[in-house]
Amino acid sequence: MKNKKVIFTTKWITITAIMTALVVATNYIPTIPTPAGRIYWVDGIVLIAAFLLDPLAAFISGGIGSLLYDLIEAPWMMLPSLLIHGLQGAAVSALLHYVLPNTFKKWEWVKAIIFSLAGAVIVVLGYFAYRSITSGVPVAVTNIPRNIIQEIIGISISVVLCYATTFKSQLEKNHLLPDFKKEILKPKTENSGDTENEETAL
Repeated sequence: MKNKKVIFTTKWITITAIMTALVVATNYIPTIPTPAGRIYWVDGIVLIAAFLLDPLAAFISGGIGSLLYDLIEAPWMMLPSLLIHGLQGAAVSALLHYVLPNTFKKWEWVKAIIFSLAGAVIVVLGYFAYRSITSGVPVAVTNIPRNIIQEIIGISISVVLCYATTFKSQLEKNHLLPDFKKEILKPKTENSGDTENEETAL
């Protein structure tokens, strides 16, 4: 194991950067106003990243993407957004790809919905905890329905796009997604002469 080193390929970095940029951009889509606040569409993109990518890439896409948006629009929300949406993406990705990964392949969309609910719990409880500390429990409670609706919308968008269409399968078929084993964790030994792919180490 001492000769192994974590390496991220150009493909991994590119796809992760694209998904991160999409998270930022999606935050600028007109929101749905409610008495408790605005409903954003961003959770759908965070979950798409979780369905397509590994947990680290999903954390970066959801967390850093949300942080960059808040850096411009709401700096006081940067840290909560980083942690909440980062953990949302990472948790859903880890559950989907590593919990019984080779079972129920034809029913992966069902697993995606179930595991997305775990991500929804992270978001709802995360923002509840943050608002309880900053604004008080009564205000935090009034925001719960809005967050639940936002999660339902996000889960619906991501599952429909990835599993009711050929979007995900076409990406996989055309090798446009990073391979978990070959492109994220790659052995690097002293005698290795494999230079087929140029890697970028982080």
